[in-house]
Amino acid sequence: MFHITHDPRTNVLRITVKGFWNPADVPELAKGIDASLREIGDDFDAIVESFDFPVQANDVADLLTAVMRGGMARTSGRAAVVVGSLLNRAQAERTLVHPRVRIFMTMEEAEAWLALPAQDADISPISSSRT
Repeated sequence: MFHITHDPRTNVLRITVKGFWNPADVPELAKGIDASLREIGDDFDAIVESFDFPVQANDVADLLTAVMRGGMARTSGRAAVVVGSLLNRAQAERTLVHPRVRIFMTMEEAEAWLALPAQDADISPISSSRT
């Protein structure tokens, strides 16, 4: 259903999600991300690869939005979500609204965006509680 790795060279958390989920699946993803973030212990960027992740039911999409918000609160980095269809893109753009999150159709576009300096990445400034 999901796989999480951290690339220390690029400091990118890579999350791959697959399949059609039910609400009971989401807490395991949240736990896995939380464990990875405790290991990273610092700011990071993220790429979510969801090529084999069909449009999800609204209750699952809402739970995944909460996971995204929780993860983004723990970094000042950016997250790129890569989807496999225009319908997936529409759902992601509707649910994953955050000034440091962008939706892409290819890994190359996502990786290029994350490689940009933050000031060139077309992100909206937000206040942060991080010190």
